[in-house]
Amino acid sequence: MPEIIADPHFATLGRPSSPWTVQGHQGLVVTPSAKNGVLLLDVSKTKGVNWHGELRYSPFPVVVGENLTVTFAARAKYPFTFSVWLGQQEPPYQSLVSGENHFKEKTMTTEWQTFSHSWKPTINEENGRLNFVLGQIDNVIEIKDVSAS
Repeated sequence: MPEIIADPHFATLGRPSSPWTVQGHQGLVVTPSAKNGVLLLDVSKTKGVNWHGELRYSPFPVVVGENLTVTFAARAKYPFTFSVWLGQQEPPYQSLVSGENHFKEKTMTTEWQTFSHSWKPTINEENGRLNFVLGQIDNVIEIKDVSAS
């Protein structure tokens, strides 16, 4: 599969046509900024809403039989658990992989770490979405070197 991340340095973030978006639900706030290829996410008002802070990259086609591997580096002001998933951009927001092939929760620490995961899609999807779930605690998160192919 060719590289799907057309903007690995977050240069388009905030523009209407950007494949990168951030979302906060149920009062959670995610304030993004990018500098020198590093995305900074200031996550606040997380009390009682856990997963509702998201960084998304979409849309892109996902095809059964074509493995997709995501790799990125990240660190946070405070260690916390997060996840990344591959799903539909539109309702019903279904996962595109089997339960045993999920990214699972990982721990992000204060030191730069490189994370990598390969998915084996079980569903074809024209409008796939890579979703970073980052709303567990009030925090400052940095992400760089995102690649998916």
